[in-house]
Amino acid sequence: MTAAETRPQPIIRPDSEEETGRLRPLDRRILQAIALVCAVSAILVIQWKDERNNVQKNLKPPEKVTSVREGQIGELVGAQWKVMGRQTARPLTGGDGNDVVELRMTVAVRPGDAASAKSVDSYGLTYRFLDDEGREWSALGIKDGAPRPGVPMRVTVRGTVPRTKADSLDLQVRPPKLERKQGEPLVSLRFEH
Repeated sequence: MTAAETRPQPIIRPDSEEETGRLRPLDRRILQAIALVCAVSAILVIQWKDERNNVQKNLKPPEKVTSVREGQIGELVGAQWKVMGRQTARPLTGGDGNDVVELRMTVAVRPGDAASAKSVDSYGLTYRFLDDEGREWSALGIKDGAPRPGVPMRVTVRGTVPRTKADSLDLQVRPPKLERKQGEPLVSLRFEH
């Protein structure tokens, strides 16, 4: 045998017109992987948006704040509320800092019926001091006795706040979240100063 006899036939390439309509297997797999990544990310975004809307609708309800001017009476959970006094004092913690004070507000509450007396005495009633910039400081409400229907009682609301803000803070009273029915806004009273 000679070299001329054992030489293989040259490979003939197909015409370029036939090759343009088909993808190589590697290119096809790459395109499929890109399409799969896009589809999965789109599904995740849709689920995230749906969950976010669900959370905003159920867990973060709209708020309905009733503003009460100084000296006026506000109504919340069937009881009448009125700020009777406001004073500042040194905080009980005894720190060296002079930049904070204890703000004490005296609030008169008169429950209208037994249900409102129960609401006024409930555990979830919250008090906060708010400024005009949206910052808030938690406060503690101390009741003088058990609330009874039609009988006024005093609640002393105390909280530690910055000294510079003590004279301009508003008091917000919010009922327990358990008393809110599904779909209703979260009500609160805001006593302006």
